[in-house]
Order: sequence, then C-alpha cells, then structure tokens
Amino acid sequence: MTVRTKLIALVLGCVAPAVLGAVLQSKASRRAVLEQVERRVDSANRRFESELDDYQRNARLALTFADQSPWFQKALAERDVERATRFVARLAGVYKYRVIAAADARGAVIARGNAERGNLASLAPDTSPAFAQLLADRTLTGLIPVQLDGKAGYALVSATPVHHENAQVGAFALLTPITARYLEYLEGKLSADLAISVNGKLVAATSKHPAPELKAKSEQAVIQEAGDKLFAVKTFKPEALQRAGLTVELTASRDVTELHAEKRRALALHLAGLGAVLLVVLGFALRFAGRLGGSVEAISQAADQVKSGKYVSAPVIHTGDELETLSLHFNDMVRGLQERDRLRDTFGRYVTRQVAEHLMKGNLNLGGELVSVTVLFSDIRSFTSISETMDPRALLDFLNEYFSGMVESVMHHGGVVDKFMGDAIMAVFGAPVPEPDDPLNAVKAALEMQARLEKINQEFKRRGLPEIRTGIGLHSGQVVAGNMGHTERMEYTVIGDAVNLASRLEGMTKELGCNVILSEDLFAQVEQHVVAEPLRKIKVKGRDQEVMVYRLIGLRAPQQAS
Repeated sequence: MTVRTKLIALVLGCVAPAVLGAVLQSKASRRAVLEQVERRVDSANRRFESELDDYQRNARLALTFADQSPWFQKALAERDVERATRFVARLAGVYKYRVIAAADARGAVIARGNAERGNLASLAPDTSPAFAQLLADRTLTGLIPVQLDGKAGYALVSATPVHHENAQVGAFALLTPITARYLEYLEGKLSADLAISVNGKLVAATSKHPAPELKAKSEQAVIQEAGDKLFAVKTFKPEALQRAGLTVELTASRDVTELHAEKRRALALHLAGLGAVLLVVLGFALRFAGRLGGSVEAISQAADQVKSGKYVSAPVIHTGDELETLSLHFNDMVRGLQERDRLRDTFGRYVTRQVAEHLMKGNLNLGGELVSVTVLFSDIRSFTSISETMDPRALLDFLNEYFSGMVESVMHHGGVVDKFMGDAIMAVFGAPVPEPDDPLNAVKAALEMQARLEKINQEFKRRGLPEIRTGIGLHSGQVVAGNMGHTERMEYTVIGDAVNLASRLEGMTKELGCNVILSEDLFAQVEQHVVAEPLRKIKVKGRDQEVMVYRLIGLRAPQQAS
C-alpha cells in the first residue's frame, strides 16, 4: 500500500466518525420523535379512559331517572311510543349533544331524541344481543352497532335496563355515534390525531389521520408512510371498551413529514459541509502525499543505490517539516558512509582488513586478551648485500613488489599481516578473528608464499634484478592479542613466547638448510594434512627447553589426508 493510499485512508477514517455521528444523530432524532409520540399516546390513552369515566358520570343522572320513573317504565312495558317519546324528548333537551334511545324488551328502539346529531336512523338488527351483553351490569359503558346514514357503524353508549313490576321491560341509553366529528372532539382533548377500529375494521378517523392508508398497526410507536407524508403511529386498546368478541383499537398519529424533512435537510447540510471539508482536506492530502511519496520514493531509490555500494544523495524537497529533515539527514548519512569507507579503505592500506574492521567496531581500548594463534615469520636472506647494490627508491619498489605477492598469499588463507620489519613479514592466523583451520591455513600460506616467490624470481631475473631467498618459521601457541602503545598512538598486535619462538625458527632456516620450518606444537595439529620431515631438537635463544622442528615438504593428497 502506497503512502498516498494510506494518507487518503487516514483522512477518510477521520471523516468517517463524523459521518457516522451525523447518521446516528439522525436516527437519534427519529427515536426522539417516536418517544415523543409514545409519551403523547400513553397520555392520550389515560385521558381517553378518563373521558369515558366522565362520559359515564354525566349520563348517570339520566340513566337513574329513567330506571326509577314508573311512568316511563309503564310506557316501555306497554310499548307506548308516544309517552316514551315525550320522556326521551324531555331528556334530550338536557343532553343536547347525546343521542337518546329507548328500546323495548326485544331491543327494538321505540323512541329516540337528538338522532339528527349523529344521523342515527336506528339501532342495528343485532342490537338486542348487544344490549343484553351491555346490560349484564346495572350501568355500563361500551360500544353497540348502529346504523349511521344507512351504513353499519358503532356508537359509544351508556345504558341501563328498565324494569316494571320486577320484570325487565326494556332499556334506556345515551349514545354518541363514533364519527369523525366525535374523534375531532376527542382530538382536542387528547392532543392526537385519532382513528378507531372495531375488530380490525376502520370505523372513523379524524381528517388529519392517515387511516385507512396505514399499512400496519403497532403497539409501539413506528414511522409509516402514507401517500407523500410520514406519520409516527401507535395503537392502544381502551380497556373500558373491550368485550368478548369485540376488539376496539384507537390509533394515534402525528404528521412528522416536515420534522423528518427538516432532519434530513439538516443531515444533508451536515454531510455537504463534511463533503466540502473532505474535498479540501483530500486536496491538501493528495498534494502532500504526492510530495511525500515522491520524496520517500527518491530516498528509497537512493537507499537501494547505497545498499549496492553507490553513494547517491536523495533530492531535498523543501517542505519545511520532518520530510525535508529526513532527506537532509539521509544525505548526511550518505556522506558519512562515504567518509567511513574512505577512511576504512585508507586504514586498510596500513592494517589488514580484519584488524581494520575490528578497530572500527570500537575496540580501541589499550590491553588485550589471551588467544591461541599460529604465527608466521618470513625473512629475506642476505638482504643487506642486496640492498647495497640498489638505490633506496629502486630498493623500495623491489621490496613492495615482493611484499605484494607475499601479502596476497597470507590474506588468501585468512591470515593477518601484523607488521613489516624491514625485509621481514610477521603474519598471524587466529587474531583478531579465530577460525577452526588457522594452523593448516598458516601452512598453506607458507607453501603458497614459496610458490609465488619462484614466479617473482623469474620476473626479477628477466629484468636483471637479484633473486630472493627466504626462510619461514611457523609456530602455534598462546599469545596476548590487543591494542599496544599509547592512547594517542596504538597498534594492534600480538606478543608472547609463541611470537618469539616463530621468529627464532625463521632465523634457524638457513642453518638447518631448509626454507620452511614447523614447530612440534604446530606439526601435531596438522600432521594428518601435511608432509613434513623431522629434523632435530634445537636449542632456541631465550628458551631452556629444546624444541623439535620439522621441515615442511608439502600437503598430503586428499586420500592420504583422510
């Protein structure tokens, strides 16, 4: 994934919570509307129950008067329509907003008052069973089926049975037809748009209620669409009106179209603002990402070049921030690496690569450690007579050509040229980095030095220069390897008896008539790989104990070595 992609993802990730917050805020507003509807409907439910109680209390006087009037009781018993009508008319003047009905024992209405207010033509054919159910109690409020403008409907009724001579002769009731007009009246009291249904069938609704377009009813507040409007809707069932076989539901609604649209507009404006900010931020982010990606890519390419050994500086983009600082530091690092390699290259010309790397790791303290090494000393025989025949500059070139071949032989087998002492070479195998085959490698280096010397002498002879004869002494033992000298001028070298013995062995080569001498300690470590001839025990200056020495002839063949 590129830097640009990550930066864009970061910007989008920062904006996403704000967008999500706006959406959640919109949903929270929706829930707040629903909760408001819930509270309003719950309040409407309580007020409706209270309205029914008031309805019953207001009707109680008329119901009691009808039940206790002998004159009215006898009129119903004899089905005297005229007298029953006069009685009903008298009460209709008192209860001007109620439809008043008197029915005989069969439930047939024989007198009515204020019927025009509800366009109440008659009670429905099944009124008798309805009355029978309603009148099971002394006084009851409920719904009964009626005919409204010739259509089946329902009316809210408060009724009481009428008795004469201990027998029920009929019933007296105050009715309020369930119409839109009645619900409009309730809407003012309940503060909700209403619709009423019986057994799932719509009976009446206020003008602002979306019935019958509601797709569903719920006992929890929900938002439903009706036409081009949105309504928050909740349904409740008034307990006072529920009867066996009769389910009465009152649905309250609130038009939330404008409120919802306002919330959507607010959300749209909010998202538009976020979008504008996002575009601006993305523009800056893309511009910055382009510069960042270009600079990082340039640094990466330069780093690849540095990794392959080519010291290339990265272009510096002037951003005035950490990116510019990174480029500057990278280029400083490249210059530092160049200087380090230059120093290491220069340093390596004065000390071997292994010693240079050892010292450049920070091992610059005076002192050393005890290690096991193989020391090789090589010296030119009769060098004094050779030097007398040559001028100093020619002599230096002569020696450098010789040393080049000898040093290559030592380095080829992992040895370290410790120092040049005039025409002598001191080499160490095993310090500062020990290897398992250091003793054998030292022997191989000595043999290769002899082979190279023959080629060098052929070239010297061709050019008329004197030939060289050398002696090489090798010994393995423990030495102290480390930094010697002064803190301001030190040298990495090895010292100890093993160094002295190797030097003494080299000095004995001419006396013993051989080119390469091995000590007994070294021979014991390599005897399976080399061919050597035992010479004799010799007394070495500085040592009380005699040392057995061997003349190196060559290496064993691989099958012999195994």
